[in-house]
Amino acid sequence: MQTKLGSFLKVFAAVKGPQQLFKHKVLLQLFVSLLANPDGKLSNLAFSCVFRFKLPYLSPYVEYVQPMLKREGLREAITKFDLSPGGEIVDAEHRLLLMPIVIRILFGRLLSRGNGAKKSSKDTPIARRAAILSFFSGIGNDGGELNYFIYLMVRNFIPNRLNMENEVGQIEKETLKRLIAASNNITSTELMNIPLKRQEGFLNLLGDVVSQIGFGVKFFVDAFMNILLAISEQAEHALVASIKNQEMDRDNIEHES
Repeated sequence: MQTKLGSFLKVFAAVKGPQQLFKHKVLLQLFVSLLANPDGKLSNLAFSCVFRFKLPYLSPYVEYVQPMLKREGLREAITKFDLSPGGEIVDAEHRLLLMPIVIRILFGRLLSRGNGAKKSSKDTPIARRAAILSFFSGIGNDGGELNYFIYLMVRNFIPNRLNMENEVGQIEKETLKRLIAASNNITSTELMNIPLKRQEGFLNLLGDVVSQIGFGVKFFVDAFMNILLAISEQAEHALVASIKNQEMDRDNIEHES
């Protein structure tokens, strides 16, 4: 599947003027969504496809954004790209549309387990996660810019009926708030449809986010707590069921003997 997707992206990465293609807006949505793919090859190909659209809010900053996708040097790349409030690199009118693209790229790098680099490299998964979360902490959330990052964190817990049909890179802030708030309604029963690895990934990421961003995510405490409670309730149900099954097995063995 990954190979087929890579071949698909290579074709569109070679297309000049993709705005002329049929359903080009849908294609752009797809390419933007793939920027968050943990597979470095796929995210780089997706960026090549997005770049072909010559987006006015992205093109002036390619020299800052593209290095974030490289296997090494992420810390240096995000240090050079000052996105803190009041920074002078990004034009104010571009910031709203640029931020979701940057956040998607960094979210993919954050989830990436390896990079193919030598063991002596400083660009380890732990170092990347620390650098990225430190970068997000510097951005702050006064303007709601971290909402997109939080949405990516909790999207697996948002009911399908409320989630976006197409994950556009530029979801309105109010829509993001509504989607994040919807994760509050997740139940332990609904959690059964979410793979345990994704639940564990969320828990691991949440711990790092709280420790490094701290009060920057205070507006999302309700969403985090409800998800944690649902996961705890699911674990409790699983434990009770396991104990009952063990007791039944023990009783069956005693009756047979």
